[in-house]
Amino acid sequence: MASEKKQKLGAKAIIARVIAVILVTAIGGSVSFFGFKTYFANKLKKDKKAEIAKQLKEESKERVDVGMTQVGNSIVIRIYHNKNQEMIFVPLRADLVLTLNDEGKKAVADVLGVEADTATVSDVVKSMKEDGKLIKEQVEKTLGISINSYETVSQEKFVKLVNDIGDIKVDLEQAISYTDATEQSITLDAGENVLNGNAVYAILNDTGMFEDKNDQAEMTGEICVALAAELNSKTLSDYREFAKDYYDAVSSGTEYKDVSSYLKRMHEIKKDNLNFKVLDGTDSEGTFQLDATEAKRVFDEILSEEGDLESALNTTEESEDTTETDNSSKDISIEIQNSTKISGLAGQWRDKLSGDGYTVGSIKTNRQGVLTHTKIIIAEKGMGQDLKSYFKNPVYEVGTVDSGAQICIIIGTEDDF
Repeated sequence: MASEKKQKLGAKAIIARVIAVILVTAIGGSVSFFGFKTYFANKLKKDKKAEIAKQLKEESKERVDVGMTQVGNSIVIRIYHNKNQEMIFVPLRADLVLTLNDEGKKAVADVLGVEADTATVSDVVKSMKEDGKLIKEQVEKTLGISINSYETVSQEKFVKLVNDIGDIKVDLEQAISYTDATEQSITLDAGENVLNGNAVYAILNDTGMFEDKNDQAEMTGEICVALAAELNSKTLSDYREFAKDYYDAVSSGTEYKDVSSYLKRMHEIKKDNLNFKVLDGTDSEGTFQLDATEAKRVFDEILSEEGDLESALNTTEESEDTTETDNSSKDISIEIQNSTKISGLAGQWRDKLSGDGYTVGSIKTNRQGVLTHTKIIIAEKGMGQDLKSYFKNPVYEVGTVDSGAQICIIIGTEDDF
């Protein structure tokens, strides 16, 4: 009985308070009424903001962010997986053909005097200069993706930014020469080299430096990974400071404040989770035509929060019965060479491929320098495509092998067991 009485009294007290509020509102007139209304409206807004903030915080854990950086004729897509703590760079070749939207067609016609539905990356950059938003739109239309942000960087500022990060080390498969900003000719020997900002800019933009433009795209990807790794090795404070300087230096639709909340997690990305992907396509009359089907597969995987990143980073997977078709390499003589300092690696790969039915003859040590990506030398174009799925980022090259083997696989460091 006592508890029932308390409950009744509590109910009466609440009713009394509500009546009191109504009476005060009535006596106070319209000003008090609107004040009363504003109080609750503001409270609701605050509650709603708090709820939205909470939701955004949860969603941010799942975020996949896509950015674009343009330096000279070099365009790189940058994909950040907030949830999986991955960073993937997709360099676009300067001779890649882009599909133009109406504004893009007008810009190309105005600057180059050509009425066309397509243009190469270099012609798009030449036509649209530093209009990063317009360049971004042509890339989006071609790749069929949405790009959240863009940055365009001048040569002078890019060189300074790279030098601020510090010298980076990369392995060159061949000697290359370039002319720096002071018109001085510089030669980099094959093997490990330390690159400064001028060297990096030249490698990204000098189209005559590499006979095979895919080699240039591969090197661009490696440089992006090396720069990101060097940045992540710095303290969080230095990392944040560089980000501020970066957004002060570039032309962008984004500001430092827009990315500041993600910097801590980006700084924590492990070196093994920094990767790059060069898109497949076909060289045709001095231009590079994208393999649209394969590009869609790659981006579907990379941009999905639950996507198979390993599959996307590897080259096109063959169908299940590929090795049983006329395209099979199982009856072709294969030589395996070890370019790394990992003892017995060529033998391990011989056992692996032989176990899968391939004809592996000799194994050797390659003494022409350590490779990062496995190189597959083939006697004729189109051979050995069924071997792609075994290696992370294999590079194909038509050539001859001293032993007479039709395929030579030179194992790189990233394909260790």
